Amino acid sequence: MLAVLLCVGSGAPLAAAPTGAAPPGSDSTRHAALDRLLQRFVDSQGDVDYAALQAQADTVLAPYLQTLAEARPSALDREARLAFWINAYNAYTLKLIVDHRPVASIRDIDGPPDGGTPFERPVGPVADTVRTLDEIEHEIIRARFDEPRIHFALVCAAKSCPRLRREAYTGPQLDAQLDAQARRFLHASSKNRIPDGNGTIALSRILKWYGADFGPTPTAVQRALAPYFDGAVRDSLAEGAYDVRYRPYDWTLNAPALDRGDGDPDIAADS
Repeated sequence: MLAVLLCVGSGAPLAAAPTGAAPPGSDSTRHAALDRLLQRFVDSQGDVDYAALQAQADTVLAPYLQTLAEARPSALDREARLAFWINAYNAYTLKLIVDHRPVASIRDIDGPPDGGTPFERPVGPVADTVRTLDEIEHEIIRARFDEPRIHFALVCAAKSCPRLRREAYTGPQLDAQLDAQARRFLHASSKNRIPDGNGTIALSRILKWYGADFGPTPTAVQRALAPYFDGAVRDSLAEGAYDVRYRPYDWTLNAPALDRGDGDPDIAADS
């Protein structure tokens, strides 16, 4: 998700394009395999048992990725399309980590052969085109949907990322799911401290890197966060009254055995 690290990827069509329409059934049916995977391998803190997932990836992850490859999201309504692409990003992030275990951070994974970050590395086919995580996030989700709350739902396998939700996103539930993700992320003291004392708030660097998605100025960003708080804090945010600082970003893998605490100096971003 890191804008200063990532360049926009580009998709390459598959050699043999499968035919067909959008996956049949409801959104809950369409993403049922991902639902089961998340409930089984993600704990209540959003950490992933990557070792167990790796051991069973062929039976629990690969079939869902195949449905993404064959899908036609253009046939879905807007909410279902956005849910589809969020799920695709999160599922292929899981695959990227599983394919390269053991790693302490997603940033330990090499980028494409000609250089770049792991987010520019082709991860697999979605809707008949090989994608990168960069392309899914920046060229598709951010470019097409104008929905800043996606930054609370896309999980790039780091401790400072939002918590990985233990259910798939679906069109009918998407608005409520994104609101819940926003509230949980903004109130998590390991991610944000709102307030942080002395008229200051300490925000995740996600809100620095992608502040423009929430509003054109720092004051506008505070106003965008206000509805997720109550009382005097809500009023101060609505007025843009706080001084803002940004917290270190911990890129340690979101796995229980690798919990190094808040803002590990060996992993934290410098910008």
